[in-house]
Amino acid sequence: MKSKLFILGAFALSFAISSCGEKKASDNFTAEETAQQAENVVDPATAPVLTLAEANHDFGDVQANNKVETYIKFKNDGKSPLVIRDASATCGCTVPEFPSTPIAVGATDSIKVVYTAGNMNGKQQKTVTLVTNTTNGHEKFDISANVVGATANDQNAQQAFGQ
Repeated sequence: MKSKLFILGAFALSFAISSCGEKKASDNFTAEETAQQAENVVDPATAPVLTLAEANHDFGDVQANNKVETYIKFKNDGKSPLVIRDASATCGCTVPEFPSTPIAVGATDSIKVVYTAGNMNGKQQKTVTLVTNTTNGHEKFDISANVVGATANDQNAQQAFGQ
């Protein structure tokens, strides 16, 4: 009986010692995964702040089927480097291009936006969304244009395509 109790005690002691090791859950992640997790944590007190020079850009009158482009300027008014991870628009007719390197505190840069007008006359508005490391995690701005010069045939074809 004493030998069984001794064996049981030795087993419990060895289990306790091995389970109290220095291994941490973070040891299961690669260095790249750890860096990505750290980048995803945003402290509002030290976060970057993307300040747009204009929240809305109006291209004015744009001929149907023509391309126009602009550069939307912004500044990092935060306390750490600004990273733009992705940019997308509400329509494939609008293509944003963003800087791939971090923007230093106090630095300025721009986002190129190319808009291709369609075959429908009238006011068009599109929203560009940036995925960032700001507190919100994303920032948005709008572009608009008044499409002119589409013929009745162009518009009818566009309407038929959309139906």
